[in-house]
Amino acid sequence: MVYIWQEPHFQIKLACPMRSYFTFVAAMLIALLFAACDTARKLSTNPVDDQIIELVFLHINDVYEIAPLENGKVGGMARIATVFQQLQAENPNTLFVHAGDFLNPSLLGTLKFEGQRIQGRQMVEVMNASGVEVVAFGNHEFDLKAKDLLARLDESDFTWICANLRYLENGRPVPFFKEKGGVRYQQPDYYIWEAKDADGTSVKVGIFGATVPANPVDYVQYDDPYRKAQEDYQALLAQTDVVVGLTHLEMIQDLKLAALTPKAPLIMGGHDHDHQIDTVGRTVVAKADANVKSAYIHRLKIDKRSGEVELNSEWLPITDEIEAAPSVEAIVDKWKTIQDNAITQVVEDPYEVVYVTQQPLDGREATIRDHPTNLGTIITESALQASRNAAGASVINSGSVRIDDQLAGKVLAIDVFRCLPFGGALVDVRLKGSLLREVLDAGRANRGTGGYLMYSNIEYTSADKGTWLIEGEPVQGDREYWIVTSDFLLTGLETRLDFFTPDNPGILEIDRPAKGDAGDLRSDIRRAVIDYLKKRR
Repeated sequence: MVYIWQEPHFQIKLACPMRSYFTFVAAMLIALLFAACDTARKLSTNPVDDQIIELVFLHINDVYEIAPLENGKVGGMARIATVFQQLQAENPNTLFVHAGDFLNPSLLGTLKFEGQRIQGRQMVEVMNASGVEVVAFGNHEFDLKAKDLLARLDESDFTWICANLRYLENGRPVPFFKEKGGVRYQQPDYYIWEAKDADGTSVKVGIFGATVPANPVDYVQYDDPYRKAQEDYQALLAQTDVVVGLTHLEMIQDLKLAALTPKAPLIMGGHDHDHQIDTVGRTVVAKADANVKSAYIHRLKIDKRSGEVELNSEWLPITDEIEAAPSVEAIVDKWKTIQDNAITQVVEDPYEVVYVTQQPLDGREATIRDHPTNLGTIITESALQASRNAAGASVINSGSVRIDDQLAGKVLAIDVFRCLPFGGALVDVRLKGSLLREVLDAGRANRGTGGYLMYSNIEYTSADKGTWLIEGEPVQGDREYWIVTSDFLLTGLETRLDFFTPDNPGILEIDRPAKGDAGDLRSDIRRAVIDYLKKRR
C-alpha cells in the first residue's frame, strides 16, 4: 500500500507498507502538534474580541500660563504633557482635550515678538507639542481680533469644536476654519473619536460642545448653547456608541445641560476656575483648576454588548513632583525668556517675592468688574501713593486687570505683570468736581464691563438720589480736585467715557511723568503696585 501526502506544489510517496505507515502516522501527529501550537500562538497574539473597550480622557481647562506658578510648585504645560505621555503608554486610546480659554488673558499675549503682539501664539505652540487633540472655544478666545484668532486656528494642530458659534465673514455666518496652503478646513460642530483596542473591539465616541456668550463680539454669531448642544447630542446618539460633552459654560449651566442630555455619562467643562465635580442623574460634570494646577483623568469602560459605560473620574493635582516633558519644556523656556527680557525693562527681578497674602487677591472678571475687591483696592491705593500732587483720590478702569484669577500665598513681581499686562503710565489730573461726578457716574453705569471703575478715597451713597464722597465729604461741582488715573482712561476710549479727554473744559491741569523717568513710580502702574506691596510685606 502506498500513502500519498499531497501539498500544492509537491508530493511525497511513502513506500514499504508497514514501516512507512507508522512513519507517516508519526509525521502526521508531529504536524498536528505544530499546527496546534501555531494556532495557540496566533490566539495569544490576536485575542478574541470581547466587545469591551477602555478609553481615557485627559481633561484640562482655562489655561493662560504655560509655565508653572507659585514659585514653580504647581501647574506647567510641560508637566501635563508628561501625564499625557504616561497615560498613552498605559492605554493608547487616550484623548487629550481642553475645555476652552487659552488664548487670552496672559501677560505673554500682550507682549510683542517679531514685530507683532503674541496674542496666544505661545499657547498654541505649546498645546501642539503637548498633544492636545480637541478643544472647545472659550469666551476669552474672542478677546482677540478676528484676524489674530484666525491666525491661531491656522497654527493649531488640534480640532476646535464650533458648536453654537459661527464666524461672520462679510456678514455671512460660516463655521470657523483653518487655512493651510490656500485650502480651508472647516471646524466641526462636534467631534467623533474612533478607537480600537488590541483584541479588535472598536467604538465611536461622540463629543458635543457649547460655549457661553460671556463677552460677545461683532465677528461671531452665537446660537443658544442648550438648543445646539441638544441637537448635536441627538445627532451623535444615532452615529456613535457613547456621547460625552466638552463645554465652556458656568457650572450651573453645565448641570442644566446634563439634565437635557441624560445618556451622556460625562460632561468635561471649563469657565469655572476651581476644580469641582457633580452629578445629574447618571451624568458626571467635572472641571479642573485653571492654569493646569490640576487635571481630570476620566476612564471609561464600555461594554458594547450591554451598552453599559463604567466611568471613573480622577482629580490629579499637577505639582513639581511630576517631571516636565523635555521637548515641551524647551518651548516653554523659549517663551519665558522672551517674557522675562521684556519685564526686566521695568523691574530688575521678575521673580522677587513682593508680598505674601493669606487672603486671596481677587482679580476675577466676574467680581472685579462688578464690585470693589481687595486686588482693586491695592491697585488704586498704589496709584494714590504714587501721586506727585497729593491727589485726594484715584480712579482706574477694572478692564486694565486681565488676570481673571486669584493670587494667594507668595506674590511675585511677575504676578503683578500678569494682573496688569498692559502696564501704562499714571497721570495726575486737576479737574472740576462736576466732571469728576460725571466720570464716576459713567463708571458706575459700566458695571459688568471693563469700564467699571475702581477707586480709592471715594464712596457712593444712595441717599438723596446718589452722592459721591471724597474722604467723607460730598463732591462739589464747582470745586477743584486732584485725582490720579491711568493714561488710558484719559484717552476717552473707555465705554461711556468718550468725554474724558485732555481737551474737556472740566480738566484744568495734567501732570504726566517724564518719559523714561524710572524714579517716578507713575511711569508704569506695575512699578507703583510693586513698590506699594513691598512696603507692606
